Amino acid sequence: QGAGSLVTNIGEIQTTGLDVNLQTVPLPNLTVTAGLLYMHKAEVTEGPQTGLPLPWTPDVSANLAATVVFPLADGGLYLRVDYSYMDDHLTNASPETDEDDIQDRDLLNAKFGWRNFRWDISVWGKNLTDDSYASLTASTLVFSGMDAFFLAPPRTYGATLRYVF
Repeated sequence: QGAGSLVTNIGEIQTTGLDVNLQTVPLPNLTVTAGLLYMHKAEVTEGPQTGLPLPWTPDVSANLAATVVFPLADGGLYLRVDYSYMDDHLTNASPETDEDDIQDRDLLNAKFGWRNFRWDISVWGKNLTDDSYASLTASTLVFSGMDAFFLAPPRTYGATLRYVF
C-alpha cells in the first residue's frame, strides 16, 4: 500500500482442472512437446482472501515447442522454437484489484546454434512478438495514488557462448 511490503500466507486453496502434456519424436532429429492446462476452479478457500480467485492462475494456459537437430562435425546444429500462452489472470495477490491487474500473455522464443558435450554456441530471441505485459502488479500506493507494474522484458536478442570443463 505504499508504506512497505507485507508478506503473508494466502491460506488454503482449492484447484480442479486438467493438465495434459505430450512429448513426441515424429522424426529421428525432431522433438515436439505440447501442454495444455485447464483450471476449472482455483480459489482461496481459507484465510483473509477466502472466495477470491487465485492470482497467477489463468483458466487456460498452453505451450508448444519443437527442436530439430542435425549432426555437424562432432556435435549438432539445432533450432528450437517455443510458444506459450496464458489466458487472463490476476497479477496481484491483493484483495483490492482492478482491470489493470488482469493480464494475458503470448510468448514466442527461438534459438539457433551448435553444441556438443563441451561447447554450446547460439543466437536467440525472446518474446519475439514483443508482447507487453506485467509479471506483477502492485496495489495502488496510498500516499501517491501511483500504480506499480513490474513489466516483463520486451523483445530481446542475444548470443551465448558456453564451455563446460
